[in-house]
Amino acid sequence: MLPEGSVNIYDVAQEAGVSIATVSRVLNNNSNVSQKTKENVMSALHKLNYQPSAIARAMVNKRMQTVGILTVDIRSEKYSVAAYTIERNLALMGYSAIICNTFGSTEDNINSIRMLMDKGVSGIICIGSVFDKTFNETSILSEYSNMPFIITNYAMDADNVCSVDFDEHAGIEQVINHLLKKEHSNIFFVKDVDSFSSAKKEKVFLGELIAQGMNADRGLIIKTDRSLEGGAAAVDKIIASGRPFSAILFNDDLTAIGGMKHLKALGYRVPEDVAIVGYNNTVLSRCCTPTLTTVSTNFETLGSMCVTLLMGLIDGTNITKDVMIKPKLIIREST
Repeated sequence: MLPEGSVNIYDVAQEAGVSIATVSRVLNNNSNVSQKTKENVMSALHKLNYQPSAIARAMVNKRMQTVGILTVDIRSEKYSVAAYTIERNLALMGYSAIICNTFGSTEDNINSIRMLMDKGVSGIICIGSVFDKTFNETSILSEYSNMPFIITNYAMDADNVCSVDFDEHAGIEQVINHLLKKEHSNIFFVKDVDSFSSAKKEKVFLGELIAQGMNADRGLIIKTDRSLEGGAAAVDKIIASGRPFSAILFNDDLTAIGGMKHLKALGYRVPEDVAIVGYNNTVLSRCCTPTLTTVSTNFETLGSMCVTLLMGLIDGTNITKDVMIKPKLIIREST
């Protein structure tokens, strides 16, 4: 038995094999806990001699109403839409949110997770596939095995993790079928970020071309930066390759618009000479000329599903491990 006062709620959760949110509900006599779980928690409380003060109990209850939201860069429209939806839905459930920009490196991601843990959040939602390396290449999930995590754009096998992902195969398949109907056979894919999601799109893109009986190799994959300038640079690389091209699929709308502007400046007509397709259906896709054909990944739906899965993990009622959202091709003037 540990000395009185040296045990915290995390120790109790680990001993009982439950989340810290479940311990909080037991401490506050919440009825939404099964009798068996309550008995396990009470046994752990007794075994560890956990005796919180009145102030500590109040703080635990307060902290259990907060959820952490991690994203690389909230300025990205798709991430801001998801974060807004998550925070709005959490508020309806009586939870507040702490939103953190991690800037993308594994070290920054881990530091942000530790900061949220120190603040006693009841769950963490990670928006974007960039977090896959953080969870797959470090021990952070096992270190915080009682913390509910929701991840997006990829899935992984862990008891305390649920995921919301986009069916990239369905999205790319719709693009290829649309371009084939327009009689395009020389199609390039522009990869503008190094992430699990973009790598998946790249693999599906080549696989779909092969499935359609077309020649496909990695020479059709052009790497660049996500920006207007990156789009222009990608076009220059395609032209310099000497390979024929009549359509280009970009990994993001912003890069697609940069490529389209550059093509027009070089004298190409869009879509008469080159068809352009973006991804994510951001507001930019409707503001350019011509308007951009793009794949809608619906980050509002993603945000809503993240909250639904998290509440299930917190309450112990979740029966769905992973959710897949099917994208939709939005056809506009650029094709």
